[in-house]
Amino acid sequence: MKKILVAALFIVTTLLSHQITSAEIQPQVVSKLKSYMDRLELEKAKLQGGAIAILYKDQIIYKRTFGTQRGNKGPITSKTLFPLASVSKGISATAIALLVQQGKLSFEEKFQLPCLKNPVSLIHILGHTTGYEFRGNYEIEQGLPRKRLLSIIGNKIPKSEPGSYYSYSNMLFSLMEEALYTKNISFELVLEELKTLLQQNDIQIPPIDIQTDLAYPHLIDTTDSQLVFKELPFPPHYPRLVPSSAGIFASLDATIEIYKLCFGYRPEILSRESLAHLQTPIKKNYDIHKWNLKWSYDTAQVESYYGLGWRILKAKTHPHTDLICHSGYIAGINTFIGHIPSHEVGIIILINQDSGFATQEGFKFWAQFLK
Repeated sequence: MKKILVAALFIVTTLLSHQITSAEIQPQVVSKLKSYMDRLELEKAKLQGGAIAILYKDQIIYKRTFGTQRGNKGPITSKTLFPLASVSKGISATAIALLVQQGKLSFEEKFQLPCLKNPVSLIHILGHTTGYEFRGNYEIEQGLPRKRLLSIIGNKIPKSEPGSYYSYSNMLFSLMEEALYTKNISFELVLEELKTLLQQNDIQIPPIDIQTDLAYPHLIDTTDSQLVFKELPFPPHYPRLVPSSAGIFASLDATIEIYKLCFGYRPEILSRESLAHLQTPIKKNYDIHKWNLKWSYDTAQVESYYGLGWRILKAKTHPHTDLICHSGYIAGINTFIGHIPSHEVGIIILINQDSGFATQEGFKFWAQFLK
């Protein structure tokens, strides 16, 4: 008990000294987080820059911004926009759930899209179970026009009927935009409604005003013995060609409000029933087992599922300590957002450096609650 009280005092002192909103934190949560937060403080010094927040329920218990936006210029703040990469998927799916709740869309309605041979529902699109296998990343990075990307899909033979085969794909997920068009709804309007409801302007898709504070992507330059970061241009094609999959930009402050919406802390906007629809496992997959990450938990004990726009990870040793999450990666950027419902804690990590730091630390955060 004495150790727990010391840990609690450390966290509260840290919060107050950095003017972070405090919350009544359960002692067991405090003890889990103390060593994690200590290590984060050391690790962030090795990075170009980033923004991190940890939440307990809907309260911020840790919030840091550090480093610079590009090169050694422009400090990163909580208002700096980061490209969210594939974290965009969970946000897009949640924005769709708002329209479903309003009766403007149905998850189950079938759409006969010109590029697909079988009618598909939003459940199939957002859950990566259209029956097709086409990641599309190479073609997107080459800058092929969207019309050409859709024609490539149209020339493919589906591997299965919709709903029975899982294949993660930026391009196929973005077919939600074609489904919206059939209802005379644009993805831009969907995102604008989300921004209005959250009262957050720091959620954008290109074109973005060049005067906006932006966290530019960076590589570690290994040609010198010193730690040097090389600025990269923004990957131009993902935000332009597949904005719903990998094209949303947001600040830490805006992402915190998105987190609250996505994990049940804004029930006046989106019901828990609607969120449960998004975050119920649909298909088991082995995606995370293929990633080159250093885990602090035995991955053989992890089962990976996909819901609608969200990954759901389950630990065999802790059957009621699931992680609902998504990571994002494009050259020079790594992002992560995750929530542990059983403990009502979560983390947001936005890094403007080419590494797996955000994803790896997001899973280490979960591992703290699996010990």
